[in-house]
Amino acid sequence: MRIKNTRFLLFLLFLIFNLPSFGQGGTWTWISGDSAVNAVGVYGTQGVPSINNHPPGMYEPAEWKDKQGNFWIYGGTYPDNSDLWKYNPVTNEWTWVKGNGLPNQLPVYGTMGVPDPLNTPGMRTYGAATWVDTSGALWLFGGNDFLVNLQNDLWKYDIGTNEWTWENGSSIGNAIGVHGTQGVPSSSNTPGGRCETCSAWTDSLNNLWLFGGSGFDDAGNNGNLNDLCKYNIITNEWTWINGSAYANTLANYGTKGVPDVNNDPGGRFSYTKWKDALGNFWIMGGKGGSLGFNLGDVWEYDLSLNEWTWMSGTNRSSDTGNYQSNCVFNAVNQPLSRFEQRSAVTDNCSRFWLFGGLNDSINSGYNDLWVFDSQLLKWNWISGTNDTNQTGNYGNLGLPSPGNMPSCRFGAVAWWGNDNRFYMFGGLRNGQSGNCYSDVWVFNPDTNCVPVCGAVAVVPPVADFQSNITTLCANDCINFTNLSTNATSWQWSFAGALDSTSTAQNPQSVCYAAAGIYSVALIATNAGGRDSVTFINYINVKAAPPTPDIKQHHDTLYCSTDPSYTSYQWYLDSNLISGATDTSLVITIGGNYNVQVSNENGCKIAVGINIVLGIQNYANDNTISLSPNPVISSLDINLNKNIRDGVLDIYNVMGQKVYSRAFNGSSYSLSFDPGRGEALSVGLYFLQVANESGRWVGKFIKE
Repeated sequence: MRIKNTRFLLFLLFLIFNLPSFGQGGTWTWISGDSAVNAVGVYGTQGVPSINNHPPGMYEPAEWKDKQGNFWIYGGTYPDNSDLWKYNPVTNEWTWVKGNGLPNQLPVYGTMGVPDPLNTPGMRTYGAATWVDTSGALWLFGGNDFLVNLQNDLWKYDIGTNEWTWENGSSIGNAIGVHGTQGVPSSSNTPGGRCETCSAWTDSLNNLWLFGGSGFDDAGNNGNLNDLCKYNIITNEWTWINGSAYANTLANYGTKGVPDVNNDPGGRFSYTKWKDALGNFWIMGGKGGSLGFNLGDVWEYDLSLNEWTWMSGTNRSSDTGNYQSNCVFNAVNQPLSRFEQRSAVTDNCSRFWLFGGLNDSINSGYNDLWVFDSQLLKWNWISGTNDTNQTGNYGNLGLPSPGNMPSCRFGAVAWWGNDNRFYMFGGLRNGQSGNCYSDVWVFNPDTNCVPVCGAVAVVPPVADFQSNITTLCANDCINFTNLSTNATSWQWSFAGALDSTSTAQNPQSVCYAAAGIYSVALIATNAGGRDSVTFINYINVKAAPPTPDIKQHHDTLYCSTDPSYTSYQWYLDSNLISGATDTSLVITIGGNYNVQVSNENGCKIAVGINIVLGIQNYANDNTISLSPNPVISSLDINLNKNIRDGVLDIYNVMGQKVYSRAFNGSSYSLSFDPGRGEALSVGLYFLQVANESGRWVGKFIKE
């Protein structure tokens, strides 16, 4: 008996010292679902939450977090699902919201733009893209259907009415792309059918953005895509913003940290969709390149520049990473290259969290948890290992423990909770369809490893602003006053303005050149968070009249006419000339003359002319030629066009006549000989010849 006990003790010691060692920067807790793979779902009663409910084991569902902090999933496989579920992290309850609970359901489109209780996107998996708009509606694009078609249909789900609406795209699978002209929205534009992209963002103006994936380009080829497209909810139009309209474009990394119009992440499967405090978009890794290798690079897309920047990581494929130290943000730490890493979220400090994913082999799943600081551009290895296919440790349901650890997985989904914790659901252990998870995990970070956002309580900002005017004429400017509270930085977006962005607290002289109705957006940020506000159709820019032209003939100034001109007003030396409201003006003295024209919008524009009385250029057609010019001692004067005889006068810049004589013939040589009385001091002079046919002027410089 004693020998048996000794052997048992040795066996226990062997197990203890040979279990996987998990570095921990916090505590994992298994809080819902089944610990067995490929578990069947517990649906309960549709619409009724229960702590006993949970979806079936699931790989790559679509996911959202609503405005109330609830987590949602739709679709997924295996089996091929078309059910909509909601998880409340406060009550730890799942609700089966919509769907019939049966696999392999085809879409029911109904009428485009019309919600209906019977509408459904049908079965979706393999990387459908998702968004939450500013009103709280849930959006879904693409993915694979039950017939393995790549879809490009866009759907909206209204939580309040519990109805789906088919908003855009084709109801027929494998649609090719129609990108149109880059930067130009059109109702005929649409991204091609695609899957394997979760890189989708909602900007501050409530536009939906989509990057990359695997699908069909404009030539009908199926490959890795690198297009960046924007969808305007109001106009129901897509705009091709960046990248190529054709598949398998190779990456162009440029210089790390330096934005450039030529930078390009290249075509890739793309699963991350981080967004920083300024609203810029970030991705990491995926699967791409000419041979479809795993990637570990980090990219930022700056909306204001319309440029990509390679920010971190390697430009080598299938990199093994660097797992140097736990709980340290440093420049050495680096996750290994991976794809299928949809379990990626942004926390309240604009730090990016990443769990697991897949490496080259279909059986190479991971359970490492990382945090990336987008300001420091450094990774922090928080939990897990770089070993493949670890089984993990569930512990007891609902009980946190340092020994708990999720199994390695890919195709899981994740959310950042309002309680500042990382939540994760489901995923696939390896390439076999019988190994999907139905579990929900929560990770509570150790604040010594990942500092809490605003350890000293910081009240989040509230964004607001006003402008001195909201209606103006083209080529005029507006001043903005920031009314935000508690903010420390600001990011403005002025659609249609000459300078479309600003980080000033109170932007001044924001100018608009073209008529139109434009929106203004402001993102206010501090250490406690961020807030955004968008005033739709806030600025009304009215068309200005065409710029007029002034012509002079003898003693009269003439303003050009245009059908849009409704009034004229003349000015002399910036002073209004009373009663001078005609298209012409008779002048009697020299000075700076301006005419201001108006149109029916009340918009005005002015043009001016400087008149030195007595030397007006009545026929500015180079009739007089003067040489040399500048002149020192002798000036040759020639009249062109057979003009003969007249009176020759010379004026200084003050309009004073300094020389005059009769002019006979068509040429004359003027000598500046002090003894002949024709000496001129150094300066600028105007020379005029006049006869019964008209007057002509030239200009010369005396040195």
